[in-house]
Formats: sequence, structure tokens, C-alpha cells
Amino acid sequence: ARLLADGPAKAAQKVGEEGVEVALAAVSRDAEGLIEESADLLFHLLVLLRSRGVALGAVMDRLRSRHEQTRTGEEQSA
Repeated sequence: ARLLADGPAKAAQKVGEEGVEVALAAVSRDAEGLIEESADLLFHLLVLLRSRGVALGAVMDRLRSRHEQTRTGEEQSA
């Protein structure tokens, strides 16, 4: 609740910080460390999306759309 009250700029800052921590964990920590940092990143991303009024479903829809475009492009290449 406090992070939401601080607004999108603070949430965006946290996403950036957590993204760096995930990248570092990916190369210097075990799987548990990567999981821990990834959970923090996802949490802060969800807070950021909510602070901007963007539904997670909209992001998931975009990912599905990209996957479908990639699959369609691969079928056309074959």
C-alpha cells in the first residue's frame, strides 16, 4: 500500500533496482537466490502496473499476441 501511495515513479525505480538484482542473481547466485530476486521483481512490476492502471491481463494478452505472430512467421518461413 505504501509503495502504491508513493506513485509510479517510486514503483518504477524499484522495478529498475530489482531488475538489476535479478540479472546479478542469474550469474552469481544459486537457483533459490534467483527465485527470491525474481519474486521481488514480479511484485514490484505488479505494483507499477497497478499504479498506472494497467491490468496484468493486458500484458499477458500482448505476450500471447507476440507468440502468435512469431509462430505465424515461422509457419510462413517453412
